[in-house]
Amino acid sequence: KTELSNNESAPSSVAVGLVRTECGRLPPPPKVTLVLRTFGLDLPRVAVAISEFAKGNHPDYPTYSNKDLILAEGDLYCSGWSYHNKNENDAKEEELVYSLHRANRNQEEKGNPVYSGDDDILNFLQSKSIVGIQDNYPFWRENNHAPWAGKPVWTNTRVHGHDHHHVLLDDNIHNDPSDGAGGIRVPVVVEKDGDGGSSNNYYNRYESLHGEEALALHGRHLIRVPTIRPSLEDDWFIRQIEMARWLELDKY
Repeated sequence: KTELSNNESAPSSVAVGLVRTECGRLPPPPKVTLVLRTFGLDLPRVAVAISEFAKGNHPDYPTYSNKDLILAEGDLYCSGWSYHNKNENDAKEEELVYSLHRANRNQEEKGNPVYSGDDDILNFLQSKSIVGIQDNYPFWRENNHAPWAGKPVWTNTRVHGHDHHHVLLDDNIHNDPSDGAGGIRVPVVVEKDGDGGSSNNYYNRYESLHGEEALALHGRHLIRVPTIRPSLEDDWFIRQIEMARWLELDKY
């Protein structure tokens, strides 16, 4: 799964890269989900731009069409964060839960979540070819623009039965553990009593990485976009994704 965030040049640049991939000039992954991410209100306008490209209305690529890249209004969402108790006996122990709601220009007035929790959202994203998400800017701002409070991506999803490699490309990713737009969600190992009182480790949820730990995943899951450069190099996004895929392979 590739994710693009808050970059107006993203739709045309990525789409051009997809054209080149289909021509065999770059080795494609088995399946791609394109997720457009933004903190702003520009998502409907970006959806129209990339959909027009997918319909063959780009002046430089009039013969290209791809119905899987048409981003309908029903595929636009806004996100929310909420705290749930992990332990009913300890109100101080809380779990941060990410959810998706139908698109709404007012982040403070969301309806009930359509998808909630890591597994639910991962199942949804993996089933789609393109989605748009307006992430929760008020929550990010209230937490001093900390990466963990921004736009989440997930790592090591195979332990939960998912096989997408998540990559967020954003011009607001920094080599700073306390400031940035992209956060990392990782599966957490917990102990469960087995038969005969033995203890078995298993994964049952995700948590957000804080601080220096997230920096180690730059290049593999988080990639900073030099804002102008993708406009000058058609395949810049595709090259970055391929490098991230090699880094992901190297860990096995």
